[in-house]
Order: sequence, then C-alpha cells, then structure tokens
Amino acid sequence: MSKIPLLKPLIVATKSEIRKKILHNSNLHFTYVSSNVDEEKIKKNYYFDNFYDLAIKLASEKSLNVSKKFKNTYVLGVDQVCEFEEKVLSKPGNINNCKKTLKMLSGNTHYQNCGMAVSYNEEIIWTSYDVAKLTMKVLTDDNIDNYIKLDQPFECCGGYKYELNGKNLFSQVEGSIYTIQGLDIDSLLMYLRQKKFI
Repeated sequence: MSKIPLLKPLIVATKSEIRKKILHNSNLHFTYVSSNVDEEKIKKNYYFDNFYDLAIKLASEKSLNVSKKFKNTYVLGVDQVCEFEEKVLSKPGNINNCKKTLKMLSGNTHYQNCGMAVSYNEEIIWTSYDVAKLTMKVLTDDNIDNYIKLDQPFECCGGYKYELNGKNLFSQVEGSIYTIQGLDIDSLLMYLRQKKFI
C-alpha cells in the first residue's frame, strides 16, 4: 500500500528502526536522515532540573543537527530517556550490561520519558513530552537470560524491547505503548493535523 505524502516537507532525524516502524504504520510517507548527535555526551554534560528538560534537549539537538543541512524543511527530532531512581539508564550496549540493567529494574518502577521537537531553518518551533511508568515483575537470573536470548535488546533504553517480548516483563504499565517504544505518535499526529501537514 502506498503511503500518503505530507503536504509540507518534513524529515525525521532518526535511525531507530522501531520509530520508523511506528511512523510507517501511520500510513504517512516520511523521509529519514540520521543525526550525528552524541547522546551520551549531552547526558553527561548537560545540566537539567528534570527529565522533561533532558528529553526535550536531546530531541532538539537531533532536530537542529539535521536542520542545518536542509533549508526550508521541517525536521522532527525524537529521544527517549529511561529514568530509574532519578538517574539516567543508557542503552546497555552488550549482554553483561543488559543483565545488570534488568536485575536493577527487577521488581521496581522506572519511567520512560519521550521528548519530541520540530525545527525549521535551525529554530525550534514545537516541542512535546510524554512519560510512561512501568513496574517490572521480579525476575530470576534464568528469566533474564532467557529474555535476553529472545530479544537481544542491547541498544534499547532499559534493556528491553517492549514491542517484542519485553512487554511480558511487566506487572503494571501506565502510559502509551508508543511512548514506551520511543515515539509519542498520538501527539505527533495531532500536531501534523493542526499545522496542516496532513
């Protein structure tokens, strides 16, 4: 099925496959360009009062990075910050870090913060934020090892792929499944309708 083109030029500054999948399922045609933003450097060096600030900062930097290269074009940046006990949990990157992350989250509550920002000619013109609250089941070492073999979630905030088998790790979830996956599609579509992109 062919996708519906947007009425204004918009680029999504992402290389995330799950974000592309969420946008693909909206039946709209998007163009994707990866940003060259060092997320970990920003997390270490940017002073923030709350996780709203950090999520919006990361999304804005991604948007502005790509906006420099594309004049007269809208650019959407998106980022997700996993928060546990007021600390940022970065992507585990490997199996050992993934095991450590899941052991830490086992039986506890954490938050997935999703920030979005749209820029035009290197100026931020819209931002949006949403948060989801997740409580994980108590996991045994075998539970963790078996799960990691299934999804290999080494590049995922929190060490799980909610869209696959990760959803089975939780006893309680409050919030949008799209926010958990890293893109608050409902708020984005509302913005696109209001601003006559669709």
